[in-house]
Amino acid sequence: MTIEPRIGRGGRTLPLMSPKVRRFVLLAHVVSSVGWLGLNLAVPALAVTGMTTGSPATQHAVYRVLDMLGGFYLIPLSLTAFITGVVLSLGTSWGIFRHYWVTVKFVLTLIAVVLIPLSLLPGLRETAEVVAGTPPGEFADVARGGVGQVGAGFVSTTMYLTCAIVSIYKPWGRTAYGRRRLAASSRPRSIG
Repeated sequence: MTIEPRIGRGGRTLPLMSPKVRRFVLLAHVVSSVGWLGLNLAVPALAVTGMTTGSPATQHAVYRVLDMLGGFYLIPLSLTAFITGVVLSLGTSWGIFRHYWVTVKFVLTLIAVVLIPLSLLPGLRETAEVVAGTPPGEFADVARGGVGQVGAGFVSTTMYLTCAIVSIYKPWGRTAYGRRRLAASSRPRSIG
């Protein structure tokens, strides 16, 4: 693989990240992405446990834990994964819109980052409030919220696994924009 120079507006070459900085940002990206994936694997597992348990105490604990985990970790992990991904894209020759696989990851991650505070976290809080308002020895009526959390967990996990797969296999090649940028960087420049 050849590394193309990054050409900015007006034909200026943009600096690439140094190897040390790139490794640090890549480490932060991988750690936050893996943490985010792990959290999203836990959401449907805990929601299924909460919906199927024979113990009101277990049900109450599960939904309180879901609310605590989601409320504390989802936004920081998702934002860290998103921001470090953007920094890696812009600070390397990959770019955000030069290769289809990077663009797909960007779009899927952006969708997830937007949906967390708009959809998933309110659902987690709502079920936690229902549980908190239910006496300790009784089951809380969380069927709708539990099903939503299972569904959201499976959808988001599918999105994250798709991101992991395209990160490894890098399918589809360059976008039309990426091909134009490569052609522009290959042309000899006049010095004047």
